[in-house]
Amino acid sequence: MQTQSAPRMTRAHYQFIADNIGPHLSWPSTLRDIADKLAATNPLFDKEKFIQRATKAWEDAHLDDYELDDEIMF
Repeated sequence: MQTQSAPRMTRAHYQFIADNIGPHLSWPSTLRDIADKLAATNPLFDKEKFIQRATKAWEDAHLDDYELDDEIMF
């Protein structure tokens, strides 16, 4: 079986993934796993920057759907 090496990706690829695929995840915690995989595609990949951008995209897509009720009933 032939092993496949990771494709060489650029900042534009990472931005596209963060902005367009990140919001489709069921929960943003998965972004860390994705960032770990993407780190193998380019030694200059900034995991924290990717996670911040993708998390913001996820929040923009999901958090408007929820109305937060901070009142705790006793």
